Amino acid sequence: MNRERAHEFRTNEWTREEWIDLSNQFPSMNIYQRWDYAELHSGGKNRSVIRAGLFDGQIPLALAQMRVKKLPILGVGVAELEWGPLYRGTEELKAFLGALKNEVNDRLGYELRVHPKSTYHDEGDAFVRGALEDLDFEWDSGERPYQTVILDLGPDLEDLYGNLHGGWRRQHRKAERSGLVLVSGSAVEFFDRFSGVYDQMWQSKQFITGVRHPIIREMVEKSSEEETFHISIASLGERDVGASVGVQCGDSLLYFLGASAPDLR
Repeated sequence: MNRERAHEFRTNEWTREEWIDLSNQFPSMNIYQRWDYAELHSGGKNRSVIRAGLFDGQIPLALAQMRVKKLPILGVGVAELEWGPLYRGTEELKAFLGALKNEVNDRLGYELRVHPKSTYHDEGDAFVRGALEDLDFEWDSGERPYQTVILDLGPDLEDLYGNLHGGWRRQHRKAERSGLVLVSGSAVEFFDRFSGVYDQMWQSKQFITGVRHPIIREMVEKSSEEETFHISIASLGERDVGASVGVQCGDSLLYFLGASAPDLR
């Protein structure tokens, strides 16, 4: 009689290279599930990282890494799972979330907060939310939902341009006539130029931000072929007046940061 092999839940048993190899097997891989992102954002006292996976033999069925913040003295803490879990199918997702809740909530005593990456389809997103609610996760109605625009880069450039909203096309034509020069690269020198524009903008507006430039700069230095930073700089004459940082990871390029000179409109 054939017996179905039980899936195995594992935690914190991988090296950086092993985690990169495993996580690259998921098209939904993203920067928030990268080893270096968690490590660089979890330095200091009372901070740590939990990595977990559901396996069929050596095949990963689901993965997640969580950044943990503990309250000293009380010993309680919060485990943040950002843009995860990574998973192959709906049944694997449900099994993994159940095992993860047992590990993080019940055994370790942390509050587990899950911020799923959108599947880009209402039906898929509804399933992820339903799976969490079935495990007694509560939806935080007070948190501002993440919103974005998804653009398929498959069509040729003319079709992409023609499908843009008229207002976007007008802004694009205006930019073309302005004499801006655009250069792009992935080297840390490009990030330093981005930081120069960003710092000007922040000094002018003094907005609240969680951007930690030294950490992001180190991530740019450590990026690999599987995780490439795309940094674009727009200049007028000798002056950098606009910049953006995108991260190519998994099946998507994520717009990560942007900045523009505060005195220009």
